[in-house]
Amino acid sequence: MTIKKMILDIVNTESNSLRHSYIAIEKLVTTVLYDYISKQEKEVYSNYRIQSSSKFLEYDIYAPDGFDEYTGSTVLEVKIFRHKRQYRRLINDTVGRFATQEKRMENLIIILVGESPDILDESLIRNSSTTFKVDIWTIDKLIEVCESNIDLFLSTYDNLNKFLIKDTISQGIKRDSQSDEREKQLYIEQLSREYHNDNLVLFLGAGASRKAGIATWDALISELFVALINQEMNKKGIKLTNSDKKSIVNSIQNQNGYSPLLQTRFLRQGFEEEFTDLVRDILYKDAVDTSHLLEELGQLCVPNRGMTGIKAIINYNFDDLIEKNLDRLRVKYHSVYSDGVKINSDELGIYHVHGFLPQNKEEYEDLSKSLLVFSEEGYHKLLLEPYNWANMTQLNYLTNDVCLFIGLSMTDPNLRRLLDIASQKNVEENPNHYAILKRFTITSDNNVGDDIMTFNHVNEELQESFFKELGINIIWVDSFDDIPLILNRIKR
Repeated sequence: MTIKKMILDIVNTESNSLRHSYIAIEKLVTTVLYDYISKQEKEVYSNYRIQSSSKFLEYDIYAPDGFDEYTGSTVLEVKIFRHKRQYRRLINDTVGRFATQEKRMENLIIILVGESPDILDESLIRNSSTTFKVDIWTIDKLIEVCESNIDLFLSTYDNLNKFLIKDTISQGIKRDSQSDEREKQLYIEQLSREYHNDNLVLFLGAGASRKAGIATWDALISELFVALINQEMNKKGIKLTNSDKKSIVNSIQNQNGYSPLLQTRFLRQGFEEEFTDLVRDILYKDAVDTSHLLEELGQLCVPNRGMTGIKAIINYNFDDLIEKNLDRLRVKYHSVYSDGVKINSDELGIYHVHGFLPQNKEEYEDLSKSLLVFSEEGYHKLLLEPYNWANMTQLNYLTNDVCLFIGLSMTDPNLRRLLDIASQKNVEENPNHYAILKRFTITSDNNVGDDIMTFNHVNEELQESFFKELGINIIWVDSFDDIPLILNRIKR
């Protein structure tokens, strides 16, 4: 197998997302280039990262003293593409990005990894009004460099996954709190820009409603079990104490492999027609209409003058607390919970893709059409019907817009499947979605020592790496109370 075929196989393998291909190709190319330049006794850095006044700058390869015929500071950027028509946009975008940066350089080399265009459009380089020289390397030039150290190329190629994991761990060891905070602020600034460009979609999970007293998944299941037990036992004249009820609930919850979906299938069959009304009663039992987080979500949905604001909301929750907050703010919206619903251009679509149980069901029509993904059969329906309206709606926004995930653990298999599909459609090499997650900190004897802190940094780096393959940047928070503050900054 030739070097060219080995490289193109990584680029074109359908089982890989473009982003996964990019990470692998970048590792392969930068390893070989680092060796090639360092053998010339030139200073060289891979994945070189600095911060300007407003953002991070990251170079795949940075040679401050140049190499070969290139004199002065030289940056090499790896760009991959699967279709020949994409290379022009890649060149324009890359040149434009470096032309606006503050740090000066003498040379920019763009390495195009993909099937070489039949005729490279040299005008893209000649017409660029930059203070630095731009040069293009096609895959054929890259192959020449790889052939200069074929043993290193083959060794790296054969052990790519191992090298990528080692790199991730090394990056985690180098992390520090200040750089983490700078990256967090950068992400918030990027989200703010997308919001003000009418390009932001919210994906909301259970965490968005928790502070308002909406019953959690576990609490909902537990109380449903209690209700079922009471109902059936009372028919037999058997009265259980509260202590007995708790013991039975715990025992039933622990059966069937701890599967909530399987347990709720059993529950739904047991309650039959009463099921949705009972779920609704338990859902809102301790609920209030708003919380600090819901208020900030509502404010984010109020469009600034001449703007759309939030483009849409994908809501995995059954409750209508978002709707209640928008009513209070006089924001026009349309709740969507079944197929075939049309939304007016002046309405914000709120898509309840797992089902909808508003507190006052009389205010909504055709609620029986809502798919309640509360049990195993409901979940299977989503997994087995790729063209289900809920799946198609999510995939549309994940593919075409910037999405912010709030209150979600990001472990839902169907969501991850949709993210993977969207990631493969995205031609950008960088993730374009964001998720706010609570930082998981490991402690030892109630103190966080240097070694434990390093492990925490490595753990976060690995988590971020996993999510980036799905197209997601992670914004870490130490407390859920930090989320409203982030939303407030996005709005400003």
